[in-house]
Amino acid sequence: MNDVKNDVKEVEIIMFARISKRIFPLTLALLLILSAVPAARAAGFSDVPGDHWAYTYIQDVAARGLIQGSGGRFRPDDPVSVQAFLSMVCRASGLDDRKLQSGADWADPAIAYGQYFGWFTAEEMGDRTAPITREFAAQLLVNAFHPEAVGQGDGLHFQDEREITESRVPYVQAAVELGLIHGYEDGSFRPQEGLTRAAAAKLLSLCLPPEPQPTGAQVQVPVLMYHDVSYLGHGYSKTPEIFEKQMRELKDAGFHTVFFSELIDYVENGTPLPEKPIVISIDDGYATNYTYVYPILQELGMKAEISIIGDAIRYTNWGLSWDQIREMVASGLVSIQPHTSSLHSNANGRIGMLKKSGESWMDYVQLVGNDTRTILDLITQQVGVQPQVFTYPHGKHNAMTEAIVQRLGCQVSLTTKDGVAVVVQGDPTSLRLMDRIGMDFRNGSVVSTLKQFGYKG
Repeated sequence: MNDVKNDVKEVEIIMFARISKRIFPLTLALLLILSAVPAARAAGFSDVPGDHWAYTYIQDVAARGLIQGSGGRFRPDDPVSVQAFLSMVCRASGLDDRKLQSGADWADPAIAYGQYFGWFTAEEMGDRTAPITREFAAQLLVNAFHPEAVGQGDGLHFQDEREITESRVPYVQAAVELGLIHGYEDGSFRPQEGLTRAAAAKLLSLCLPPEPQPTGAQVQVPVLMYHDVSYLGHGYSKTPEIFEKQMRELKDAGFHTVFFSELIDYVENGTPLPEKPIVISIDDGYATNYTYVYPILQELGMKAEISIIGDAIRYTNWGLSWDQIREMVASGLVSIQPHTSSLHSNANGRIGMLKKSGESWMDYVQLVGNDTRTILDLITQQVGVQPQVFTYPHGKHNAMTEAIVQRLGCQVSLTTKDGVAVVVQGDPTSLRLMDRIGMDFRNGSVVSTLKQFGYKG
């Protein structure tokens, strides 16, 4: 069991280091959505005057929606429990657990999430209602935001450093090295001392860079959703002739197909998009994508994103083969993205990636996390490119799925909700839960369909 935990921890650190440059902007931007407390409301608490030592930190985390007051008061000197601080850390790192469960076990989602990603073990969690100690807080913050920093630094120099739990020394050392937490004037660290709400606000605020500032520049980018292109004639199939006619119509109308990677580059770096950008998004990974779609893309010089189901590639006769996938990717006209490994079908009471009734949060998070890791690793190994986009089966998602796929490196997520997507420079949240226009049952003019959904280009 310890070997399994160590393996999961090692994978988490490697993946986090590999994607940290991209995931932090997404995390920060997600907080803009999560914040239920406008900045104006967070402007003042009656018990936190402007000269309070934690005033700036409290203002920051309150405006981000990470910690809330009550009745106009913040209660800065109140203690913080383990589960309360963990919940704050989860919100800061992209999981709004408040949307998932209420009642006596309200912290179960946050505990399952943190434990899955190796922030702590079940034994370390202990009494979730007990005050969180400074050393445990350091461990959570480092694991959530800076796992690559564990083991860095020149050691500790506190008069009571021997009182720090041995397993937490590397985290305290990293937190001190990063400037997240400090000792006291008397040279002590007081590892077992509890945190106040004011101290928790400071720690969280120090972990997060300033919030991104959108430039205001934005572009409508329709995302067209297809599935099977063939002569099968079932509900989700479209004949190659109709697909080609729609692609030619787009090309003749001046549309330019783009990859999601180009949208990411526009949002994060301001890299210009071509005139009238559009994304062709094809779900499931039918072999007919290679037989019929790929030749049409080649002929017209157009791009497409194909979201594959891992099990379909390995266990079905209708799915693409890896040789076909690699050939299409090598052409520069196709990008491959995940559509889950084994969670696409509705079976045994589960709908796609959603939680089943009565299922524990621990089992659910492990299922979704492992399935997501499996398909991401599979695509990376077979294609040589790390996926950036997650396509939800049936468009079904929740706050937990969003947090998991984002933390594992997917900067874009797609629904099946009809609509024209809009991407905004400097606002990575515009890449989350993007609308798509379902084209399976629309065989007429694609340009007219775009106008029907408010496209102004």
